[in-house]
Amino acid sequence: MASDPRVHKPRLPKAYTDQQLTFLKSNLPEFERRSQGSIRGDAKKFALERASDFIARFGLPDEFVGVEESESRFREQIYNWFKNTVGRTRRKLEGRPRSGKKATEKALTNAQQGDLTWNPVAATPTIIPYSHAESSTSPVNTSQAIVQYSTLQNNASIPSSLPPVPSPHTPHANSINLNLNLTHRDSALREAFLRGVDSPTLASMIQTFVLSDPSPTPLTAVVDALFEVVSSDPNSFSRDPHAYLRRFLEASTYFPASIVHAGVAGPLAGPRALQMQIRKFSTWVPSSVARPTPGQHPPTQTSTSSSITDEMQRIASDRQRRKDHIQWARIHAAALELGMLGMGHVGDADNSGYAYAMGRAFSEMMARDAVWESDEVEWVAGICVLRAVIRTAMRGDRRQRDEYDELLRTYEGRWKEIKDEARQALVTEVLLASKDDLARLDESL
Repeated sequence: MASDPRVHKPRLPKAYTDQQLTFLKSNLPEFERRSQGSIRGDAKKFALERASDFIARFGLPDEFVGVEESESRFREQIYNWFKNTVGRTRRKLEGRPRSGKKATEKALTNAQQGDLTWNPVAATPTIIPYSHAESSTSPVNTSQAIVQYSTLQNNASIPSSLPPVPSPHTPHANSINLNLNLTHRDSALREAFLRGVDSPTLASMIQTFVLSDPSPTPLTAVVDALFEVVSSDPNSFSRDPHAYLRRFLEASTYFPASIVHAGVAGPLAGPRALQMQIRKFSTWVPSSVARPTPGQHPPTQTSTSSSITDEMQRIASDRQRRKDHIQWARIHAAALELGMLGMGHVGDADNSGYAYAMGRAFSEMMARDAVWESDEVEWVAGICVLRAVIRTAMRGDRRQRDEYDELLRTYEGRWKEIKDEARQALVTEVLLASKDDLARLDESL
């Protein structure tokens, strides 16, 4: 009986090869889209078709050889892989635990702490090996998870000091749950960018995020998460944005046509979202300072104390806004160097010259204008973008080279006027690098 191939025998875990994983993950976004559609069974049909392609491309695993209905079983196992991988990604983005047991443990922990906490870490979705495809976390075992949860819930002892929990059907509770879910999804996206998860998985996470919060510009929150990752280093300007923008660009190549941002669908939706945010934050808006009018009465001691606190908060907020403005300029420069600002302007892929000019036009104008503004934060932002403009300039144009040289001299004059030491140090570094890049243009003349 033990040698009967029809009898299911436990198999040792067998991980997919890198080539097989690449094939499977490239189909995750489409499976996710179909699983959200209205056609019943469409996602499963798609997964089984991809399983047939998998068999034709890689063959059956050795452990299925000699097993009755081996191909049918393996196709079902591939379907379970798609289903479980997408399910795990959704749970991580929505902040849901993977089982009833973990839900109860988490509730007890929060109750003892008297506070609601969230774990912002979103680990890379684990790839299920062959022997784990039919795990207890699969949707087919939902009833089992419910039984486990109800059993543990009856045995749990909740402290009597807890405040009453509002009904989940009230608008207030629904809005709180929505905000918490969105906050957790933002954290999951930031962690995915930081960890450098592979492009298909990141694209699948972004698609789940878009489907959960639809809008005409759904990728704005994704770009904001990308900005927060670049800005999260304690040393404000030490983290190079190129690597993170490249991850976003590579993930965008897996976007299906169902992802639409500001009228642009598919892979170009990502660059489009980044372009819009860069333009939005390229202009510095000074904070307004409230000044007393001649008819106002002298402030009392209480109002004076309050006004001092407000002024301190305003100064701190203004300082952070200045850091953010420079950070957006660094992202702007990196996007220009990666060619992301020229994407999506024309439908003809062969018209690369027009796309090149369009991608640089806005950046050149910003770099030319910023040096003449009154605030030093604009000078810092302008020189960061100017360096990228010089780096991406076409070789052999002496007139353009002379224009950049004159602009650099103007920025060098502004450098002497900068009062903030950190900004002056950053401009020093960028100025020296820009002169080196300009010298390389001289070599081509």
